[in-house]
Amino acid sequence: MLAALEMRQAGYKVKVLEFNNRAGGRNWTIRGGDTVTELGGFTQKCEFDEGLYINPGPWRIPYHHNGLLAYCRRLGVQLEPFQQINHNAMLHSTKGFGGKPQRIRDVKIDFQGHVSELLAKATQKGKLEEGIGKEDQEMLLQALRSWGALDKGYQYVKGAISAEFRGYAKDPGGGLGAAPVPGEPLAFKDLLSSGLWGALANFSLYEFQTTMFQPVGGMGRIGDAFAKEVKDLITFNAKVVKIEQGDKGVTVTYEDTGKSGETHTEAADWCVCTIPLTILSQIDIQVSDRMKAAIGAVPYASSGRKTS
Repeated sequence: MLAALEMRQAGYKVKVLEFNNRAGGRNWTIRGGDTVTELGGFTQKCEFDEGLYINPGPWRIPYHHNGLLAYCRRLGVQLEPFQQINHNAMLHSTKGFGGKPQRIRDVKIDFQGHVSELLAKATQKGKLEEGIGKEDQEMLLQALRSWGALDKGYQYVKGAISAEFRGYAKDPGGGLGAAPVPGEPLAFKDLLSSGLWGALANFSLYEFQTTMFQPVGGMGRIGDAFAKEVKDLITFNAKVVKIEQGDKGVTVTYEDTGKSGETHTEAADWCVCTIPLTILSQIDIQVSDRMKAAIGAVPYASSGRKTS
């Protein structure tokens, strides 16, 4: 739809063949009352309450995806912040803590604290002499104490300093019982064996760094906005079964998967193909053997969506 929007504006005559009975492709939103039929024929009706939805495809927009953000602005798609990391959420591992979930905040801060303590000990014992001078070592110790919430002795322990980062067993309050009670850090050995630290890097990945955005009402709002602009160009329920190309252009054969089931053809000077390669490899396409082999060889990562 993006290509159709821009090409029509540039003066081209455009037609879009869409396999689904809706616009947006994988970028869509399922709401209460919607019916979804899988390729195998399994059908399920969504029974969400009003205002609730799920994005079965993409569900967030990084702040540096400038092209998409520009189209949202151009097409009037209202955006809101997406909460990428919740420090109060839980991480779970059957290998650690007796299967009891642990808060991301505790895992993150405790892991930083224990690692900082170890590095501080190595620095104090002169184990980092190569490539780092005395003055730099002193600055490193200051940094470790700040980053790892270490005490004056460069230890990561239960106390007021670590509690400022990992939280409290009893929060500060008012009245006679106002004094806070610091939380007990998770043991480093237990943290390591649990493997929960492996989830921490996910939040630092470039694609997942804050600030993230999402359309108000679901990711499908983006497809809806594009469809509003080019809906007159779209043929829905069009299953492409053959693509032929020659000196005079491209011919696409498609089946109407709606009520008629008829076969149609469309001829054009050019074809912009956005069919996933795993599907394109199953279609009769007129390309070289080398190109066809390349199309069939591209691997796709498995994916899924779980909600609770």
